[in-house]
Amino acid sequence: MPRHIDVNSSAEGRAKSPHETTAKRTPGQVLREARARDSEVKRARVLKTLNEMAATGEKITFLRLAHTARVSNWLVYAEGLRERIEEAIKKQSGAAQRETEMGSNASAESLAADLELATPELRILRAERDQLRAGMARLRETEAERDQLHEALRETEERLKSTLQESPSSSSHRAGK
Repeated sequence: MPRHIDVNSSAEGRAKSPHETTAKRTPGQVLREARARDSEVKRARVLKTLNEMAATGEKITFLRLAHTARVSNWLVYAEGLRERIEEAIKKQSGAAQRETEMGSNASAESLAADLELATPELRILRAERDQLRAGMARLRETEAERDQLHEALRETEERLKSTLQESPSSSSHRAGK
């Protein structure tokens, strides 16, 4: 049986105008094109949201990004987006690591807990500091007394030598014993 060939549906031989293309599309083609446009819009929204989150310093996660961009979770894991998101997370975690090393990435709750734990320790350290200061003051006083005693001993030794030199009889008397 001969096959019926529709000359108008053949893509060979003549170019179609935009109206002819639209008119000749099947419902499946229309649906695929609509889904492709929708996908492009959503991908663009994900990238825009990713850039905004990175610029504001908001913590980037796949779930948070999907929620903020109002797209499904699986879309942020799609090829092309996943790599960009992973790169942004990696950059952000590197910056967060540097901030943590500098101590500026703590939350208010964390800082409050640290303060609560540090307050009693601070009281103990202040009491120890005061005891050390008092001990240092006593040490300085003792050193001053020692220096005075050394000076008194030196003066006494000098007087003793001078006394011994002045009285030769007491030296000979001692030598005779």
